[in-house]
Amino acid sequence: MTDDDALDPRILRWHTDPRGYELMYERPYRDTATATARLRSWAARWGSVGVGYWIAERDGLPVGIGGVDPLQHEGRDHLNLYYRLDPSARGQGFAREIATAATAYAAEWWPDRSVVARIAPTNGPSLKVARAAGLVDLGPRRAPQDPGDLPAPRFLRSPFARVGPVHAGDSAYDELLDLWCRVNDSGGAVGFEPRAPREAVAEALDRHLTDPHTTLVRLHAPTTRGQDDPPATGPLLGFGFVVLASHFAMRHRCSLMRVMTDPDQRGVNLGRLLMSALHARARKHGRELVQIDYRGGTGLGAFYERCGYVETGRMPGGLRFSFGDRDDVAMTRRLDGLPLPGSTNT
Repeated sequence: MTDDDALDPRILRWHTDPRGYELMYERPYRDTATATARLRSWAARWGSVGVGYWIAERDGLPVGIGGVDPLQHEGRDHLNLYYRLDPSARGQGFAREIATAATAYAAEWWPDRSVVARIAPTNGPSLKVARAAGLVDLGPRRAPQDPGDLPAPRFLRSPFARVGPVHAGDSAYDELLDLWCRVNDSGGAVGFEPRAPREAVAEALDRHLTDPHTTLVRLHAPTTRGQDDPPATGPLLGFGFVVLASHFAMRHRCSLMRVMTDPDQRGVNLGRLLMSALHARARKHGRELVQIDYRGGTGLGAFYERCGYVETGRMPGGLRFSFGDRDDVAMTRRLDGLPLPGSTNT
C-alpha cells in the first residue's frame, strides 16, 4: 500500500459503503476523511514494521485489499488476517487468493507470529475464506467491543510449525509414521507406492530422524491454549525434512524431502503453509538456495511453481515403479524471494 492508495476513491468506497459490512459486526467508517486516515496508517506499516496489507489488482485495477498486519492479542504478538473486495470482484475467488497468499507469506517471513482472525458467525463467506487459507476455528471468542446482544465472533488461528527431536517410542513418532503411511495409501508421492509395508516406512523415517544434517519440521493444528505451550499442540497436519548440504562448496544450499500433509484435509492451504515453514527453517540455517525433487505425472510441478520454484532438471523415466516409469524432476528457488538468475519466475 501507498499513500496514493489511501486517496483512491474506489478503495475508500470499500470502507465507507454500508453494503460491504452487512454480514459483519463492525460498521463502515463514518466519512472519507476517517477512512483515509486509517488507510494511511496501514500504508505506513510497511515502513515502520516491514509488513502490512496489500492492494490486489487485476489488469492494473484495484479489486481488493488484504494481507496480514501486526497486532497484540491476549498480550502476545500476532498477525491479523484481513481481506475486503470491490463489490464487482466478489464471488470470483479473489478473497481466497489474497488470504492463502497472506498466510503462506506470514508462515515463511514471520514464522514466530501466528495469524489470527475474529469473524462474526453471521459472516459465512468470510469464515469460509479464512478456513480455506489454513486457519483453524477455535470457537467463540468475545472482545469488549463486540455487541453484547449478538453471538460471540469465531476465533481462528493458523497452524504452528514445530522443530525439535522426535524419537522412536514417542507419541509424536507414531503420529509421523501413521501420517506417512496414510499419505502413501492415498497415492501421495513421498518415496513409496501405495500399501507400502509399515516397517519399510519406519526404516526410512528412522534414517531421516538420525541424520545429523536433517531437520524435521512438523505442522500442527493450534489449540485454545497458549502458543508457547508444547503440550497444547494439536493434531499433526503435515511434516517434511530440511536436508543441509555438507560439502564445502554447497553449504549455501539445502533440499526438502518427504514433504506431506494430511490427505483428509486437502484444499485448506496446508501444503503452502508447510512449504513456508520449511523455507523459514532453511533460511534460519543460513541457506540461500533450496531444491526439491518430485515424481513426474503427479501435478506437483504447478504447486511448487506457486511456491516460487522453477524447474532446473528433468531425467525422463528416471524413476521406476510397479505402475511404470516416471520422470525425476528437480526444482529450485532462492530463499531471499528473488528469482533465480535466468528465470522468469517472480
